[in-house]
Amino acid sequence: MGEVRLFQICYEGDLTVEISHAMRRLGAEPNFDQSWQVFLPEGRHAAPLVRYVRSHVGEDARLLVACTQFTTSRDFLLVRHSLTPGADYGELHDAIERLGTVVALAVESTFVVRSDDRTDVNTLGRALGELCPDAVVMVTGISPNGLLGSPRFAMFVESETNKRLRSSDPGHSNLPQG
Repeated sequence: MGEVRLFQICYEGDLTVEISHAMRRLGAEPNFDQSWQVFLPEGRHAAPLVRYVRSHVGEDARLLVACTQFTTSRDFLLVRHSLTPGADYGELHDAIERLGTVVALAVESTFVVRSDDRTDVNTLGRALGELCPDAVVMVTGISPNGLLGSPRFAMFVESETNKRLRSSDPGHSNLPQG
């Protein structure tokens, strides 16, 4: 039996019958508020998944697809919380910002954080859940190779890669500036 990859799909927009059917056809399982996970064969990438889902959602919908990374040596954290009208998420957002560099996304309740914190995601989820007004938080490790849906994230990863290359080999001044 071949290896599989787990992709996390985060969606923000009107939940329609069409998006529900699209997720069902993918074999995606709901695992959070307007979030699904889907197992795909090794070698599959986020880009075709984004194109498929994007074809079934409204133009104003926001979509993020990330390849889950199960090790503590993960590159990024994906943090998503519920949205209760009138709730104050300030304390939770402050804690998320303390984890590392937060990548700006156009998704209100979803954060991608470049973090050196190697605490397991279950422990981080419990701790952040205590700061969430309705105690509903999802935290998972993700890989930058399999995350699509936000051009800002792609630019952030490119910028960080260039910085690492420059700092590890100062003799190569011809590298693009991030």
